[in-house]
Amino acid sequence: MESDEKRVARRFYDIWSSGKLDTLEEVLAPNFTGHAGASASTVDEYRSTAAGFLNAFPDLKVEVRHLVQEGDLVSTWVTYTGTHQSDFAGVPASGRAIKCAGWDLMRLRDGKIVELTSFCDLFTILNSLTSAYQSMRDRSPLANRS
Repeated sequence: MESDEKRVARRFYDIWSSGKLDTLEEVLAPNFTGHAGASASTVDEYRSTAAGFLNAFPDLKVEVRHLVQEGDLVSTWVTYTGTHQSDFAGVPASGRAIKCAGWDLMRLRDGKIVELTSFCDLFTILNSLTSAYQSMRDRSPLANRS
């Protein structure tokens, strides 16, 4: 049987996959704080960061690969997949599919995430996007102009 904390963690990723960031309060505590890739001191700051990512990859899906709990901590290993459809980190939309790993450590209290440390394999994302971007630039008729 899955614990309440693990169910909250799964719901967190369901929200990401649905793109319905207006429902984050279901899982994030009012005193939420985030670290690393989730750096935010409020739910609204986190929502803004997440919205930027979902703007670039609006069809983003999150697959939970591993979910481990010890006390009030839940650790997850996830796979993100999506299509690059808008600017991301200065790279214009490429239409390329991305797939990368992510790791989150969540501290839960009273059925909500109060603290989140998040790491996403941005190197893999940026490498695939900048490779696509460089390829598009190389094919441009303006690329070889002096």
